[in-house]
Amino acid sequence: MAGSSNRTTTLGRAAVSFLVATAFGCALLAGAARPAQEERVAQSQPENLIYSLKGPELFQAYCATCHGSNGKGDGPVAPALKAKVPDLTLLAKKNGAQLPSARVRRIIAGDEVLASHGSREMPIWGPIFHQIEDDQDFGNVRLENLVKYLQSIQPVAASTPPSGADLYAQHCAVCHGNDLKGTGPVPYPYRTPPDLTTLARRHAGEFPNAYVSEVLRSGAIMPAHGPAEMPIWGTAFGVGDRADEAEVTERIAALAKYIQSRQIK
Repeated sequence: MAGSSNRTTTLGRAAVSFLVATAFGCALLAGAARPAQEERVAQSQPENLIYSLKGPELFQAYCATCHGSNGKGDGPVAPALKAKVPDLTLLAKKNGAQLPSARVRRIIAGDEVLASHGSREMPIWGPIFHQIEDDQDFGNVRLENLVKYLQSIQPVAASTPPSGADLYAQHCAVCHGNDLKGTGPVPYPYRTPPDLTTLARRHAGEFPNAYVSEVLRSGAIMPAHGPAEMPIWGTAFGVGDRADEAEVTERIAALAKYIQSRQIK
């Protein structure tokens, strides 16, 4: 009986040891798998947006890590990248003293890939900027404000007037849409604005340049814009951007000309 009892005790101890070893092995496997799983989860989560829509703050939050706080390509992460990070203050200088705004916008959004970035080390900001907030998409506003900030850090920025296309994208696309058809994410309390591509058609085939210029400069109460007035860009350009009267007139003319160029036949 004593021998049988000793064998039972020995078997019990062996079983306990086996269970402990098995549990310890499972813990090690779980511990080894957890970092990889956490890494996959982290990679699948989208970049969080900052609250601000301002170009300088967007640049510091999303771009300065690589491009540096002054845009010269000397950010803290730059030395670890395979390709040299470009100096963004030289964009205008390398493009005939004119910032290629449309192309810069496409590159930021991820619609165009630079060969210098190799395997696309630069993040694709378009989907990140276009995240929905309070049922609205301010992705275009972020992109335009970021491009406008890049314009401001160009050494020749002060002497380079914005184009009509740039002015429209910055100030009008948020409501009228990139296609000018009134398809933008219109903020409350505005209603869907008119289709700007049909202005000529609605005026006997002639683009009403004087009327459009006056509305842009002085504003107008328009039923399509809901209970509030359309922004008065003559005042906004003069006060907000500190442009003198000549610059205001130039901007209004450029914006009207751009709208005219987008009229449908």
